[in-house]
Amino acid sequence: LYVSHNPISDDGMALISEALKHNTSLTLLGVEKCGLSVKGAISISEVIMGNSSLEKLWIGWSEIGDDGISAIAGALGNSKISVLGVGWCGITLTGARVLAAALSSNHTIRELHLLGNLITVEGALLIVKAAVHNTVCHVVEINNEYKNDEVKMMMNILEERRREDEQKVAIETGRQSSK
Repeated sequence: LYVSHNPISDDGMALISEALKHNTSLTLLGVEKCGLSVKGAISISEVIMGNSSLEKLWIGWSEIGDDGISAIAGALGNSKISVLGVGWCGITLTGARVLAAALSSNHTIRELHLLGNLITVEGALLIVKAAVHNTVCHVVEINNEYKNDEVKMMMNILEERRREDEQKVAIETGRQSSK
């Protein structure tokens, strides 16, 4: 379901959430630039907890802030979300800490998109360290001004992991097509 760039607001997200809570086929939810705030993020967290098939979630350009990312991070535990896009959402170091903690225990997130947030160098480091610790994550997008040498080193590890994963997929695809 891709409703990005529509003024659905928090009330509209609450209605969408109610309809999707127990959905078992939705794999993508895109609600970027929809006028969402913390209340909308809480509705999204309810979708995450109740939906067993959601794999990609794009919330960018929303004013969810630290409280909103905390609600979403709290719902990630047993989700199947592999791509989380929360760019330009007003997330600061406080939200980065919560997201890093969630990333440390979640083993499905492969990509985390955080451009345009105010996470600081400290927050960036917490997140990329958590991503390296999380053995499946291989993409973390953050602002360049937060990439000090240590963050860059950790991001290089993630990039190498991404390349290795792509090679494994190519090998498996080759094996399957030759059968």
